[in-house]
Amino acid sequence: MEELAGFINGNVNRRKILEILASKGATDAGKISKIARIIPSATTQILEDLSSRHLIQKTDDKYSLTEDGKIIVDFIRSL
Repeated sequence: MEELAGFINGNVNRRKILEILASKGATDAGKISKIARIIPSATTQILEDLSSRHLIQKTDDKYSLTEDGKIIVDFIRSL
């Protein structure tokens, strides 16, 4: 858990994206990019990184938190 928290907190944009998904629910990459003010290519890379760690999932071109993602967001917020 602490290792994942370090991974997320190591890059402010990773945390921004997780917070957006936690507050907005399922959202497409373009909207995430606009809300977070991150260039689309960087957003795509971060989404891939988060997905590879099973923190988010993609369904019908929208990303959402997995159960693990929800747990890590709550953990990071408690720090």
